Amino acid sequence: MADNQIMIWAKMMARMQARACVISRISGLSVAECRKLWHSEVGRSSPSGQQPADDNWFLKTPLRRGHAALILMLYAQARKTLPDFAAFPHAYYHYARATAGVADRGSWEFDPAFRRSEDDYVIPFSRAHFLSLIYNDDERSDGVRKCKLQIRRCKSCGGAYLAHIEEIGRKCGCCVPKVSN
Repeated sequence: MADNQIMIWAKMMARMQARACVISRISGLSVAECRKLWHSEVGRSSPSGQQPADDNWFLKTPLRRGHAALILMLYAQARKTLPDFAAFPHAYYHYARATAGVADRGSWEFDPAFRRSEDDYVIPFSRAHFLSLIYNDDERSDGVRKCKLQIRRCKSCGGAYLAHIEEIGRKCGCCVPKVSN
């Protein structure tokens, strides 16, 4: 039963454009199995290239900050009730559905979580998975956070966003006044 469930989630990850090496890491399947699965589900080879390694990427735009916070909060909820191989894909699936625009919903075949390219997501699956691996609220013995990122609530609108722990402001990018030239 568990093997069948793992395969179902692996296929779902491929349809959400997760790279084969990430599917392998989450599911425990071999990379070769994941490449075959990717090709059978998506109809082309899994993208290759270097995996994400920059946590500052998530802080570069207000949109990424908000989306990153959403992914992390969905993942925290999913981890409470789902097995490890399903928790992150489940969270990302709901993120992808929630962030699909109205126009987007008609352009994908069946489900707006399953898009044609990594570029069709504000935060692609592989980057989101990297964020889930590095993000935690743990502290070192001296009381300093291990992770330099944290989820904050905006003082103005109450929305969640991702911030660096040393940032002074307490407003999200949407509520900070824009300076005009």
